[in-house]
Amino acid sequence: MAIDNKPALAAAAKQALSRLAQNCPGLKWATVATKDGAEIASHGSSTDEKLSVMTGTMHALADGIVGEAELGSCNDIILAAAKGRIVIQGLQGPASDLVLAAMTTPQTSLGLLLNCCSTASKEISAALEKQPA
Repeated sequence: MAIDNKPALAAAAKQALSRLAQNCPGLKWATVATKDGAEIASHGSSTDEKLSVMTGTMHALADGIVGEAELGSCNDIILAAAKGRIVIQGLQGPASDLVLAAMTTPQTSLGLLLNCCSTASKEISAALEKQPA
């Protein structure tokens, strides 16, 4: 499945986000979006596409900072706030034009959130690799 095969990509992303929600207690919201902020799929209480745009923009900015520092490319962004946590991950391989973002309650372990997001990211990348372009 090519990244421009939007219905198939949206289905794979929605399935990965559903599993993310099952495996990550306290998940409030998650999205898969393009790096320019176009939402592919989302899950949870906040379906405002503005968050998808903001996460794509934030990842692009962080990627620029990491590049200027000659550290390669940005993998993860972690935001810790009084009322929750957000992880933003750039996907790898054929899904490298996508980001995954997830928001949880403050009680959710950061390690668990990172692990669940990583699993969902790998699932989406694998789905893209398996399908013909």
